[in-house]
Amino acid sequence: EIPGGQYTNLLFQSRQLGLTDRWPQIKQKYAEANWILGDIPKVTPSSKVVGDLAQFMVAQNLEMKDVVDQADTLAFPESVVQYLRGEIGVPPGGFPEPLRSTVLKSRGLEPIEGRPGASLDDYNFEEAEELLKSKYGEVITDKDVLSHALYPNVFIDWKNFEAVYGQVGDLPTHLFLNPLVEGDEVMFPFAEGRDVILKLVSLGQATDDGTRVVTFEVNGERWFMPVTDKSQEVAGARREKATDPGDVGSPMPGVVVGLKVEVGDEVREGEPVATLSAMKMETNIPATASGKITNIMVNIGDKLEGDDLIMKIE
Repeated sequence: EIPGGQYTNLLFQSRQLGLTDRWPQIKQKYAEANWILGDIPKVTPSSKVVGDLAQFMVAQNLEMKDVVDQADTLAFPESVVQYLRGEIGVPPGGFPEPLRSTVLKSRGLEPIEGRPGASLDDYNFEEAEELLKSKYGEVITDKDVLSHALYPNVFIDWKNFEAVYGQVGDLPTHLFLNPLVEGDEVMFPFAEGRDVILKLVSLGQATDDGTRVVTFEVNGERWFMPVTDKSQEVAGARREKATDPGDVGSPMPGVVVGLKVEVGDEVREGEPVATLSAMKMETNIPATASGKITNIMVNIGDKLEGDDLIMKIE
C-alpha cells in the first residue's frame, strides 16, 4: 500500500514529471518497485525511495527484470542509490542482491555498514555559522545554521530565491500558491497598523526575451514591473534528442541542477556527468560511454524533456 500522506504528494509529483495520464501505471509500478527494493517499511524517507523508483520505471518504460538486468547503466534517482548504499540504514530483510552490488560497483561506491550516523564526523556549528554569515550577512540565526546542516542544497536554493523575491513569509498562503488574475484585488497587512490593497490591473504581452510588464495598483497608485515569464518558450525551439551511442540524454523531464564535467574532459562509462532534479527527485546522469566530452548542450537551470540531449562523448 502507498502511505496516505505520500499518495497526494506522488500524484502532484507525477504531474510535474508529465506523467499525469500514466497515474494508474505509477501505482502499479509502486508495488513492483517495493518488491525490487526488498519489500521495505515505507516511512519517510524510505517511502520516497519507492515512489522515485516507481516514477522512474514508468518514465523509462521499465519492467522489474529490466531494472535488475540494466542496473549498471540506468540513471537511477539519487535516493535509490543512497538507499542501496546504506545511507538511510539497513532494511529489516537486508538489501536486495545482486541489485545492490551491481549499482554500487558500477558507480565506484563503497557500502555503508551499520547505522550511518555512527560513522558521521562531528559537525562544527560555530564554523558553519561563520561561513554562512560571511556569505549572507549577520542576519543568520541558529535556525538557519541547523537548516543548512540538515538540508544544505535546499537552504542555498532558498537563500537564492530570497535574494530575488525578498521575504515572502508575510504573504497569505493562497496568494503565494495561486497567482492573481487580471482584476483580482486583495488586502493584506504590510506593517503594524498598515494594510495594503493590491490589484492586478494587466499583464503585458511577452517580448522576444520572455519579459512582460505587469501593472499593479498599490493603494490606488499604479506600479509597472517588468518580470521574466519563465513559462514562455522561444517559438520553434526544440532540443536535439539523444540518439547516438555516445549521446547522454535526460532520463525524464526535469531541471539541470549540476554539471560535473567540461568540454574536453575524459570520462569513464558510468561516471556521473550531470544532475537532474524534478520535484525533490534528484538523478545523477552517468556517461553512456568512455571518452572525451566534445559538446555540452545545456546550462544549469535548463528545463529538459525525456531523451533531450545533454552532452556528446567521443
